[in-house]
Amino acid sequence: MQKNAILITIFSLIAIFGFLFLVYAFSNNPSNQGGQEFSQAKTLLTSDHIKWSPEKKTLLIEYADLQCPACKSFHSVLKQFESDPEIGKKVTFAFRHFPLTMHKNAVPAARAAEAAGRQGKFFEMSGLLYDEQGSWSQLGNPTDYFVNLAKKLKLDVEKFTADMKSPEVQKKIDADTASGYAVQVNSTPTFFLNGKKIEVETIDQFKNLLENAVK
Repeated sequence: MQKNAILITIFSLIAIFGFLFLVYAFSNNPSNQGGQEFSQAKTLLTSDHIKWSPEKKTLLIEYADLQCPACKSFHSVLKQFESDPEIGKKVTFAFRHFPLTMHKNAVPAARAAEAAGRQGKFFEMSGLLYDEQGSWSQLGNPTDYFVNLAKKLKLDVEKFTADMKSPEVQKKIDADTASGYAVQVNSTPTFFLNGKKIEVETIDQFKNLLENAVK
C-alpha cells in the first residue's frame, strides 16, 4: 500500500510538472502573444507622429491618453526600447491619440502635443506632459501650464497658443480616436505590432515580441 501511494504521488508530480511546462511554453511562445489583426493598424497614416527606425518595415503603433497613468508608465518602458539597438533601430514607432472621457484634461493635453508637433517637437512635448502629468492633470484650465511647457521647449508661444485652439488640431485628434475605435481600442495604452494587437502580461514578453518581429 505504501509503495502504491509513493507511485501515485510520483505520477501526480509528473503530471503537474508537465501541465506547468505546457502553460509556460504556451505563454512564452511569441505566436500566442498577439491578439486580433487589423488591416487599419498595418500601415501608417500621413498624419502619424513617428520615431525610432525610419525603415517602416516593423511597425509598432500606440494608442494613448496623455493623462493616463498607465500610459505614463509605459512611456518609461518605451524609452528603454528606443535605446535598445535591437528594437530602436529596427522598429518604427507611431503615436496616436485616444483621450479617455474620464480624464478631463486629456484632450487639452493632446492639443498641446499637436501644437508642439506643428513646430517639430511633438515627442518632446508629449514627454514633458508625461513627466509632469501629476502637476497639470487636475487643473481647472491647464492652458497656462502648457504654455509654460512650450516656453521650456523654446517654441513660438504665439503660434503654439493659436494652434492649440485650431480646428485642424482637433480634427487630427478626432481622426486618431476614430481610427482607434475602428481597431477596437477600449483602453490605454493599446499597442499594435504590424497590425496585430499586442496581448502580453510582462514587459519581458513585450520586448521579446518586438525582438522576434525584427529577426
